Amino acid sequence: MNQLAKYIIAIAVTLIIGFIAWYFSDILLYIIISAVISLMGKPLMDRLTSFKIKGFSIPKGIAAFITLAVLFSIFISLFLFIAPITGRIFTNISSLNFENIVLSISEPLKDFNTSIISTFPTLGYDFKVENIVMDEIQKIFTTSSLASVFASVTTLLVNTVIGILVVLFITFFFLKEQNMFDNMVIALFPDKYEVNVRRALNSVNNLLVRYFIGISIQTFIIVTLNTLGLFFIARLDFSLAIVLASITGILNIIPYVGPWIGGIFSILITLTLNIPEGGEIGSIIITLAVIFLTTQMIDVFILQPVIFSNSVNAHPLEIFILLLIAASVAGVIGMLVAIPSYTVIRVFAREFFSHFKLVQKLTDQI
Repeated sequence: MNQLAKYIIAIAVTLIIGFIAWYFSDILLYIIISAVISLMGKPLMDRLTSFKIKGFSIPKGIAAFITLAVLFSIFISLFLFIAPITGRIFTNISSLNFENIVLSISEPLKDFNTSIISTFPTLGYDFKVENIVMDEIQKIFTTSSLASVFASVTTLLVNTVIGILVVLFITFFFLKEQNMFDNMVIALFPDKYEVNVRRALNSVNNLLVRYFIGISIQTFIIVTLNTLGLFFIARLDFSLAIVLASITGILNIIPYVGPWIGGIFSILITLTLNIPEGGEIGSIIITLAVIFLTTQMIDVFILQPVIFSNSVNAHPLEIFILLLIAASVAGVIGMLVAIPSYTVIRVFAREFFSHFKLVQKLTDQI
C-alpha cells in the first residue's frame, strides 16, 4: 500500500470517528465529565488504596465509592448552601420597585450622563444610562421571564438528574479501574503505537490532575477573599456576601472576561438589594469595584501564573494567545476547554510529531 493510500485511509477513519463523536456527543460528554471528575478524585483514591493497617488495604471498589461520595458531598453541600440564598435574591429582585432605584442612582450619574450627551448629541437630551440598565434588568426579572426560567429549570433539573446518575456510574468504574479510560483511548490506535499512547496518557493525567487541583484552589481563594472583602469592608450581609463571592469565583474560571462579568453582576445585585438608607451610591460602587479589582489583581499576578503556567508547563504568553484564539473560534466555551485541550494536544504531539521544530519548541517544558 503506497503512502497516499495510507493518508487517505487515515483521513477517512478520522472523519468517521469525528462523525461518531458528534452523533453521540451527549454520551461522549458524560464520559469526558466522568474522566475529569475521576482525575480530580485520583489523589484521594491513590491515598486510600495505599493506606494499610497491619497488612490490610482498602479494596479498590470501596475506595472508589468513598472517593465518589466525598466529591459528590462537596458538590451537593455547595449547591444546598448557595441555591436557597440565590432563590431568595431572585425573589427579592422580582418584587423591587425599579422606578425608585432609578431615582436613587440618577443624581450620582447626572454628570456622567451630561458628558455622554455632550460627546454624542444624537443620543438626545433625555438620555440616561440608568434607564437603559434598569430596563434591561427589569426585562430579565419580570414575572413572565421568571416563570419561563423556572419552567426551563424544571426540564433542566430532570435532564441533570439523569446526567448525574450516568456520570456517577461511569466515574465509579473510572476510579475503580483507573486504566479503563486509557484502554478506551488506546483502542483507537494501532498496536504499534500503544507504548507511545500509554506514555502520552500518563503525562496528560499528571498535567490535568495538577491543573484541575490548581483551578479548585484558585476558585476557593477568590471566593474566600471576596467573601471577606464584601463582609468586612462593604458590610454586606454574610449570606449575600458569600453568594456573590461564589458567583465571582465560579465565573473567574472563564479567563479574562469571567471576572468582569462576575464583578459587574455582583455590583448590580448589591445596588438593587442592599442600598442603605441615605447611603452614597457612588461610594458603594467604588468600594465594591475596589474589592473585586484587588482580588482580580491578586489572581492575575499571583494565582494565574502559578496555576496556568506551572500546572501545564506552558509559558504565560503562550496561554494568553491560546485563549484569544479559543475565544475567537468558540467563545466562552472555547476559553473554558482551551487549556485542557491544548495540554492533551501538546503531549500527543510530543509523542508522534517530535521531529518537527515547532513541536519541539512548544513541548520542551513538558
